[in-house]
Order: sequence, then structure tokens, then C-alpha cells
Amino acid sequence: MLNMFCFYDLNQLISQYLPHRERLKIAQAFIFGADAHETQVRSSGEPYFTHPVAVACILAELRMDVDTIIAALLHDVVEDTEYTVDDISNIFGKKVAQLVEGVTKLTQIRHKNRAEQQAENFRKMLLSVTKDVRVIFIKLADRLHNMRTLAPLKPEKKRRISKETLDVFAPLAHRLGINTLKEQLETLAFEGMYPYRYHILEEKVKKVEKNKEKVFYEVKEALAEKLNDLVSLEDIKARKKTLYSIYNKMRKKGISFDEIMDMYAYKIIVPNRIDCYVALGKVHELYKPIPQKFKDYIATPKANGYRSLHTVVLGPYNIPLEIQIKTEQMDRQAEYGIAAHWSYKIGEKTDKALQRWLKKISDINVYTASSVEFLENVKTDIFNNDVFVFTPQGEIVELPMNSTCIDFAYYIHTDIGNKCISAKVNRKSVPLNYRLKQGDNVEIITSAIADPNPAWLKFVETNRAKSAIKDFLKQQYRNIDYIRGKDIVEGELRLLGVELRDVPSEIIDGALFNYEGIDTINRFYLDTGLGLIDPNNFIDFVVKHFEDMRNAYKKSSLSKLQIRYGDDPRIADCCLPLPNDEIVGIVNEHGKVEVHRKSCNELYTKIKDNQTKEIQADWFTNSDDDPSFKARLAVTLKNIPGSIAKITATLAREGVDIRSFDMISVDNKQAKLSCVVVVRNRRELYLLVRLVRKLDVCLNIERILNK
Repeated sequence: MLNMFCFYDLNQLISQYLPHRERLKIAQAFIFGADAHETQVRSSGEPYFTHPVAVACILAELRMDVDTIIAALLHDVVEDTEYTVDDISNIFGKKVAQLVEGVTKLTQIRHKNRAEQQAENFRKMLLSVTKDVRVIFIKLADRLHNMRTLAPLKPEKKRRISKETLDVFAPLAHRLGINTLKEQLETLAFEGMYPYRYHILEEKVKKVEKNKEKVFYEVKEALAEKLNDLVSLEDIKARKKTLYSIYNKMRKKGISFDEIMDMYAYKIIVPNRIDCYVALGKVHELYKPIPQKFKDYIATPKANGYRSLHTVVLGPYNIPLEIQIKTEQMDRQAEYGIAAHWSYKIGEKTDKALQRWLKKISDINVYTASSVEFLENVKTDIFNNDVFVFTPQGEIVELPMNSTCIDFAYYIHTDIGNKCISAKVNRKSVPLNYRLKQGDNVEIITSAIADPNPAWLKFVETNRAKSAIKDFLKQQYRNIDYIRGKDIVEGELRLLGVELRDVPSEIIDGALFNYEGIDTINRFYLDTGLGLIDPNNFIDFVVKHFEDMRNAYKKSSLSKLQIRYGDDPRIADCCLPLPNDEIVGIVNEHGKVEVHRKSCNELYTKIKDNQTKEIQADWFTNSDDDPSFKARLAVTLKNIPGSIAKITATLAREGVDIRSFDMISVDNKQAKLSCVVVVRNRRELYLLVRLVRKLDVCLNIERILNK
């Protein structure tokens, strides 16, 4: 009985605009939905199916098409019953199934909190909108009925749902120009969040409105008389401000209640577009216009397609009158937004403004990783009021209010943004942080050698620009981290007598095998530079296997000069070669053999001066050796009291034999010194360098290869 009563209400609405055959399809969907939800009840105790029917009725009031009405009746079937999207598709067609899938929430995702879950669902829903915008109508109607039936819920749940409605769903309705839904959502959410404030304000408004009736009708009659050749008395209507809009102005703009309520608002409906301007002239003849209070939204419509002339004039008793002048079609567009495309066949079903809006959603999805970030970016980039500007070719670009020339550049293309160096607005040079105004003509000047400036992040408005700048800077930082990691790895290997460029690729691949997820040396450098991994295992592996390879080679080269580990007097002091450095011998001016590093700066000077030849040489040791050798280090320190003492104390604590300690340079910020130390083996030198590098006073430490 209840179901038949529900269908009667819906049928009354759809009979006003849908043909009989389409009403039969809706009746079939009604029966299917009622059966699917038969055992379910709402928190109020009502049969659950009353909710989908109410949603369908809201959409029927907007005169939505048959598929949208059917999808509204079935919008909770997949989520709350055993039926699937495929079942819906088989019975009611693919289009209806896609609409139902678009409004169906994701199944509960493990490890996601409420905010993340809600953001995931919102992202899924908005991406469905890019395929079929009717998804959003169903979702808005669904939310509106839920807001109408908040009463049984606990106060904290009411507030949470109301806040989400004000943050997300009311702005969505506004962005699509569906004023009738937007105002209802705002009013109900305001009451849900602040019931006491709502009722106090409601009582005050009722009292004021009653007192204003006399003046309102006096002005209405004066306007009707002045415009008698254009409109009738019925075409001049009162525009009542919603409680939430009054509250919002008081809160955000600091305007008192009396100031807001002193304003009388009228809407004048004229036959055609030209008559809007004729009526405006007559209104200004009747009442004095207030400067800077005229807006032409017919020449430059709002982002949601809204068109009208707005003016504020001084009426009788110096009362400000806020007047909107529009055609009936413009008025329908203002009330129903893009829904008017379906209900009144105004324009094409996807006009340019809507296409731009849908593209924005797709763009935001591309450059945001998490759904929570996606939701925040949508709030910033899509729900804010927009400014319309033009490219030099006359194309319209729609950006959030307060956008800059840089935001414009990144809107055109990421490369334009990254390479922009200056801008012209209306043919005049302006700074890049210039805030664009309605109708500006913007030209961006670029340079191939330019890069984004991190300071831009302080004033750009769009998340697209912010993301592009951050991505570029991250890549730059990645390059810096890569270089840092490369220097660390190659530097520490060099300390141990190994040049990575000489190491065969199979040894490098073997060393990388121990690092999960890292399969290239470049990735290894980057993660080392970022501090994500410890390179010591890699270094130990490379050194061990490279030494084994070199030792095998040495066995076939016994004819070379053999240099034993240790304090061999033949080792040249200029370059202090270490075991496993490539070395060469020469006979010096005293007839003694000297051993140098092959890359020693002084080697070839001595060969030329002494007219001697190179002698092949290599390192040799045996198990009885207790080797020790000298290494020269350069240490850069902070120039603060006690820094040198920290270094020497650390070396002394490790039992290091310091042969010399010399100051190289000093200034206000840092001091550079060199020292020659004696260590037992390469590993000891390596560990010593790492130990000193960790000291807070150490800025850098490296081996000096040439004196």
C-alpha cells in the first residue's frame, strides 16, 4: 500500500513531461527496487525504499530523463543488496548500470580511516561524472533527501554529515548552477550544524520580512509602472535571501544583520536578451545607481553558466535595492543549471563551460596521488569562484579567483609554466604574481634556459601550478641527491683503492642483488643520496670481489717490481700510494727507486727531469706481514672553538698514529687542514673517515691524492 502511494507521487511528477512508454520503464524499475529492498528499513523505521523513491521525485522535479530516474530508484541496489551492476545492465541497459555504478560507494577499504574512505568514494563519484554528468544529479538528490531526514541521527553524526554537505555537495550544486538544490542543501546543513543559531536567525528574519512588506510592494509597483511596456507586475518578484547566505555574509564579510536585511532584492523577468539592457536603462532612470555595483553576467557568464544583469540602486527612503534582470530562460538556467539541458533542452547537453569543468576534474585526478589530496584540490580549484581571462588567440581560460600569470601559464602547458620569465596583461608588462581580473588578455613570455622559482609556491593559486612546480623541484632535488649518493659511493671506494669505473658490471650487479627493489647503479646512487639505504654492504662486496680479480691478475705478472705492504721507503711522499692503487716505479736523481701512483701529478715531471723510464710495479704481501701505511687526508671543519680538539681526540681515541697535522686555510666560517695518518689496512682508513665524517664539526673529509 505504501509502495503504491510512493509511486503515485512519482508518477504525478513524471507524467508532466515523460511519454507513456518511458513511464512504463520507470514503473518496472520501481517494482524491481521495491522487491530488492523489501526487508530493509531506515534509521527512522520507515521502509528503506522510500529513500530511493524520494530521490527519484527530486530528480523528476528537475525534469531529468528516464535513465536518470531509473538509476535513482536503483542507486542503492548494488551497494545494499545481492544484485550486481551486471544484473542492472542486463535488465535496464548499460547506461542505467553505469549511472548506478557511478553513485555506488566503494566497498570498505582496509586500513583506511573515515576521511580516506570518504575521499576515495568522492573521487570515484567525480571520475564517473566525467563519463556521465548525470551521476552528480543523482548524488545531489540522494544527499538532499538524506539531509531532509537527519532527525533520527545522533548530534555528532548530524554535524559530520552537515559539514560534508557544506564543504562538498552544496559547492558542487553551485558549481553546476543548480541553485534550487544548492540553497536547500545549505539551509538544511546550516540547521544540522548549528541548530540554535539557525532558529534564532529564522525568527529574526521572519520579523524583519513582515516589516518590509509595505516598502517591497511600493517599489514593485513603481518598477512595474516604469517597465509597463516590457513586463507585468507578476514578472517582478522578490528574491529572499536564504538563512545560510545571511549567516555566511555576517560571518565572512563582517556585515551586521541589519545591514543585510536593509537591502531589498528583486528579480525582473523580461522577454529577451535585448530587453535586459532596455530594462536596466529604465531602472537607472527611476532610481539612482550606486557606482561600482553593476555586473554584466550576460556578456561574461559565470563559470556555472549563470547569466543576468545585476545592479544596486538607491530606492525610496534611500533604501538600497538589489535588482537582477534576466530572461525566463536565464532564470531557469539559474535555478536548474546544467540540469536545464535535460529538462528544458537549453543548448547542447555538454556546453563549453561544462566541458571545461569536466576537464578540470580529469586534470586534478592526473596530478594528485591520494584521494584525500584529490578532494582538497577539488575544493580549492573547482568550488571557488572563477575568473575568466583570454589567451592572445581569444580563447577563454577559466581559473580560480586570485590566480596569477603563473597559474595561467601552467594552465596552458606545464612547459610554458616552467619556462615563463615575464607576462603581459592587456599588452602591458606585469609581474608574474599579478592577480588576474575578469576579461584580462594574458600573454606569457618564455625562455629556454628558465626554470621555476621555488618562491612561486608562495603566491600561485591553482593546485595544478603548485604540483608542477613541486614536481620540477623534486626532480632537481633528485638530481642533487643522485650526485650526492654517487660522490659518497665512489669516494668511499676510492679511499679503499677502487675506481668504480674499472669494476666489471657483473661485480656491480652482484653487489646490488642484496638491495631489494634496486636493480640499477643509478637508483642505488639516488637512494644512497636520499639516506634511504646504507651503501656499506655494496662497498664491501665490490672491494672484496674486485681485489680477488686483481690478485688473480697479479699472479700472471711476476716480472713486475714487487712493493711490499708497509712503510716501504720507496713509496713517494708526494702521492702516498696505497695498496691496490695503480702504481709505477722510477729511478730518482739519487739512483733510488721511487713508487708513485700512476696518476701522480709529479710523476711525469720527474721522468722528464731525471731522464728516466717507468718501471712496472705492483703490490705484494704475504700472511706474515703486519702492514701499515701512510695516508694523507684533507679535513674541512666548522671554524668554532674546540673543533680541532674534537678531531684530534677522536683520532687519539681510535689509537691512530698522526704523523703530521697542518693548517691549509682558515676563514670566519670554516678551517681546512691536512693530516697524515698511519693505519694498518684500507678498511681501517675507511672506518676512520666514516667516524670523522659523523662529527658535527666536520663539513667534509677526503683523501688527498696529490700533495
